[in-house]
Amino acid sequence: MSTYTKALIALSAVTLVMYSSLVATGVWHLVLGPDHLPPFDLRVLGYTYFDARAYLSLLTPEQAALYVGTLRKMDTIFPLLMGLWIGMCLWGVTRNLHPWSRLILLIAPASFTVMDLCENALIAEMVRSGPDALERDLVALASAYTMSKYVTLFVAFGLLLVMIVRTVGATGGKTKP
Repeated sequence: MSTYTKALIALSAVTLVMYSSLVATGVWHLVLGPDHLPPFDLRVLGYTYFDARAYLSLLTPEQAALYVGTLRKMDTIFPLLMGLWIGMCLWGVTRNLHPWSRLILLIAPASFTVMDLCENALIAEMVRSGPDALERDLVALASAYTMSKYVTLFVAFGLLLVMIVRTVGATGGKTKP
């Protein structure tokens, strides 16, 4: 087994554990109210100022501390792991491409990482401000980063799928020893 394969397996396991812990913590502690409002990070289509105010109004001080404390630390590590994982997968399935083309493909996972980290900082600012001091521009920007995070993630996975199909088609399903 190659060093690349061993590293990818280890990174896959660590990324999966971090993602599972992150989502479980968020779902167990930060889905709020009778309408089961999800945390901002899990809203693929974003949120409005009124959505944000409603969510923040339901957030207890303990939940707010969890959101900007433990959960934020976990959600700082996760995008780094996920971006690296997608990047390693793309790098591995594009061995026959020109090196510059391979580097260009890494823009999507890197963009996901940046969008997620920026989103986290903006959400933390929203949580700290609370529903009464919440600014519309802050919510709009945070929501845009949330949606951009998912767009770049879907693009990165789409590129990975295309490169896998391309590689399997070019090799007839045979892999290098």
